[in-house]
Amino acid sequence: MATRWNRRFAASGASSFANGAASTLLSSAISHLESRRKVLPAMARLPRSLTLRRTAAFTAGGLAAALGLTLLGGGVAVAAGGLNPPAVAPATVFVPSTVPDRVILTPTATPQTSQSVSWRTSSDVTTPQVQIAPLTATPVDVAAARIVTATTTGFESNFGYRIAHHSATFDQLEAATTYLYRVGDGTTWSEWLEFTTADDAVGNFSFLVQGDAQNDNKAFTSRALRAAFEARPYARAVVHAGDLIDTETSDAEWGEWHEAAAFSNQYLNVIAATGNHEYYPGPELSKHWDAQFEYPANGPAGADLGETVYSVDYQGVRFITLNSTQAFNPASLTAQTEWLEAQLAENPNTWTVVAFHHPIFSVTSGRDNAVLREAWMPLFEKYGVDLVVQGHDHAYGRGNLIANETGLPAGADPKKSHTGPVYLVSVAGPKMYVPDPADANNWTANDANLRVVGRDVQLFQTVDVTDDEFHVEARTVDGALFDSFTIAQAADGSKLVSDDEAWATGPGSTRWGFDESGPGPVDPVDPVDPVDPVDPVDPVDPVDPVDPADVAITLSTAQVAPGDEIQLTAKGLDAGERVSIELHSTPVQLAVTSSDAKGAVAATVRIPADTEPGEHEIVVTGLGSDASGRIAIIVTRVADGGSLAATGWAGGGIALFGILITAAGVAVIVRSRIRSRSAA
Repeated sequence: MATRWNRRFAASGASSFANGAASTLLSSAISHLESRRKVLPAMARLPRSLTLRRTAAFTAGGLAAALGLTLLGGGVAVAAGGLNPPAVAPATVFVPSTVPDRVILTPTATPQTSQSVSWRTSSDVTTPQVQIAPLTATPVDVAAARIVTATTTGFESNFGYRIAHHSATFDQLEAATTYLYRVGDGTTWSEWLEFTTADDAVGNFSFLVQGDAQNDNKAFTSRALRAAFEARPYARAVVHAGDLIDTETSDAEWGEWHEAAAFSNQYLNVIAATGNHEYYPGPELSKHWDAQFEYPANGPAGADLGETVYSVDYQGVRFITLNSTQAFNPASLTAQTEWLEAQLAENPNTWTVVAFHHPIFSVTSGRDNAVLREAWMPLFEKYGVDLVVQGHDHAYGRGNLIANETGLPAGADPKKSHTGPVYLVSVAGPKMYVPDPADANNWTANDANLRVVGRDVQLFQTVDVTDDEFHVEARTVDGALFDSFTIAQAADGSKLVSDDEAWATGPGSTRWGFDESGPGPVDPVDPVDPVDPVDPVDPVDPVDPVDPADVAITLSTAQVAPGDEIQLTAKGLDAGERVSIELHSTPVQLAVTSSDAKGAVAATVRIPADTEPGEHEIVVTGLGSDASGRIAIIVTRVADGGSLAATGWAGGGIALFGILITAAGVAVIVRSRIRSRSAA
């Protein structure tokens, strides 16, 4: 499937082609004129008025030709999807100095009494250190602050400048206490920042979950990272499911990832898993990883997995991070699986979260990570893992094994509840893939129920933890609720996962967590009132505003050639929702747009040039309401000789105008030359 990345590179290539063509044609014209230099002396013998007219004609013709070629190049660029403005040289933007940047907190194995921090400077810094002081309402007493010396890892970046990453660990701290800290070299310092150590009690904290970031982190992923922190500004941690960046060697991409999170990485613990792109182009793990992430060295002994496999216990939650990229190597899989079982079997915590990159059940692209599923899923099920966090598929999916929908407690509805682990796949960045068909995918093929699926949406997750509830909300970057469920633990220790409403607040909403009154969830919908505009779907009540409705679609033509455009209108969607337009049978996304205030869409879409002739369908789906409609369309064969439209020439109008202008300019030049010869 072509993506925006393909189009971007295509645009660059098309523009280069157009510029090359312009240069070649102009060079040929100049060479031709130089070969006929005998015309110029002849022109010199003409009357001055005639010479000026001839010169003006040549000039006008040349300008017209140049303008035409420029427009032709513009047409090619438009056809390929356009170009982004050129970036400032990354070496200029990301070159380090003695001023600290990329400050990040990472957890230790004892978060009640210790805390790690890392940051970056230039290699000119030789005395890296941190200062720590108690939280006060008055200016910090710098003289009383404790100083801790840091260690340094230095290397040359891909841009040629040297960088130094520094790490330090505070110890001998008090549990459930907020501290101020800053990093520097004794002369140049960061601002004063803060963190809070873990409590010995269970629950009463929030953490965040992020799927793949990977591409355009500062421009796009920043929305997800910052919206999550805005939703729970006093969250204690964030779990990343891998692919933080696209190219592991790029200091610029790592810099953008840090900038995307703004200052949130400096206030909460970052619990990150590696993805395949932390090894791309590889084959080794990015040297930026160990340099900037200081994780507990409690992973599998002798497995050479460094700080990519580790566990952290935080207020009744055991966070386990695995390296799924390396797990495709049999020796690494064995080492990680044995270590994982020991971590689960000897787990004193109420809740368990496991994070890694490649999903147990894939959502998109026909993927199947059977090796991981066969090794790890039985352990997740056996030991009752609560949440399995994954990425890689650039879409959203949440579900469970179908077997866990039987034998539920009295009153539990299997359509809304289940026991056992929740398998969750999410995406934070802008790169999107198309989910596999609902009736034939990696979940259904392995006896699992994909309860919620999402596409073309950037998401973040908040998790609110109490002593007996574990509440998860997935929200889009504009703050809208996308999915919500709660894992409740009964007095006998059994757990039940149920779809749930949004909570009004979570422990991470304030500095002090929940007060004694409890979470105060949003009032539930009242199903007795049939005209309540947020009542659940009621098929008995035809005027219920959220009842499902078929989307009515109209096309400008019922037959279209590959590469041609058609106009489409659709009605029956929710106002302002994101709308997907696809060509079936093999799903190909034609456009993603938004409906207007009346729930209608008007769009022009292009049938891909490689579409097989025959009967197809245009499918329009509301990504918020799930309202859907389809209409038949016949794709005809391309006529002999084709056309600009039939070959996918999206910039045809501009380019055609450019061709006409070019031809006119050349005609003026030729005519002037003929007249000059005659006059001579």
